Amino acid sequence: AAAVCECVSVLPLSSLPTVISVSSHTSGVPPPSVTCPGNCNNRGRCVNGKCVCHDGFTGNDCQERACPNDCNDRGRCVDGKCVCDNGFTGTDCTEVTCPGNCNNRGRCVNGQCVCDSGFTGADCSEKTCPDNCSNRGTCVEGRCVCESGFSGDDCSEYVCPENCNNRGRRCIKGQCVCRRGFTGPDCSQCKEGMTGPNCNIGKSESL
Repeated sequence: AAAVCECVSVLPLSSLPTVISVSSHTSGVPPPSVTCPGNCNNRGRCVNGKCVCHDGFTGNDCQERACPNDCNDRGRCVDGKCVCDNGFTGTDCTEVTCPGNCNNRGRCVNGQCVCDSGFTGADCSEKTCPDNCSNRGTCVEGRCVCESGFSGDDCSEYVCPENCNNRGRRCIKGQCVCRRGFTGPDCSQCKEGMTGPNCNIGKSESL
């Protein structure tokens, strides 16, 4: 049988591919560790070179104290406490303030004053009057200035004209009940047929 020859091609060494092994560090020397700023000040964990802060702390090195709810964008965080903008209050600036803080005469509820007894107004600065002066007068600094014909702390009492000139037996709902011999809205007149300073002398007797 005829012999079959197999040809083997031999490439020169210069044409072979070169594989280079790149080592990230010198043999026997550990790779450099990734650190965080200030080692997170022992207030957080270092993850891939960034601080993951514990609750209550913030910042790239966890040095800053955090504020509750970041003050809800209604104030500034200073040393872990919220300095709220005007119109807001509370530990996290969620509460709406009331005008004049209700002047310490009421409670602030959702930005509106609920005044204590005896005070009124948007900021509880005005004094109220008893029974609102019975709608018969004007309230001035907690006191009633009554309309004509009325009197009393709450303007509930009727006043008779000229106090009946001290000639009336009593005043009933603004009308004089005159003593004997007197008449008129204010008891200033003598009854017909009577005369004298006390209206007790008959005119026929005076002749």
